[in-house]
Amino acid sequence: MLDTYYRIWVDAITVERSKKGDQGNWKAFTIIPMSILQGINLLTFIFLIRIITHGGVPVVLSFNIFRERALNTFLAGALTFFVPFVILNYLLIFYNQRYNDLIRIYRDSNGRLYRKYFLITIGVIVIPLVLRLVF
Repeated sequence: MLDTYYRIWVDAITVERSKKGDQGNWKAFTIIPMSILQGINLLTFIFLIRIITHGGVPVVLSFNIFRERALNTFLAGALTFFVPFVILNYLLIFYNQRYNDLIRIYRDSNGRLYRKYFLITIGVIVIPLVLRLVF
């Protein structure tokens, strides 16, 4: 499973590096979309669990830091679905420039694997939403 994770990352890194060059900003343009996609996968999983348990599991932790409810919801969503993946991805891919070793080990798929991961992630989140309407 980790092998597939690294293959997708190598594909994403090579795609962004080819677009942005070897400047520093390709890292941000890689880690942010990948972390968002992983957060969407977690959200899909939580939606499926909510369907199975008939709404017994909360989707987002509730915070009451700000007076505005929308700001609290946004903060809770970011802390639940985005920040953990940014930290995990940084430690597994970017810490000590580990991506250089991964690029030597795994070969890229010219963006096909990264694109498939994106399309599958976006497509799969529709399933629990449709199931919720049916059940």
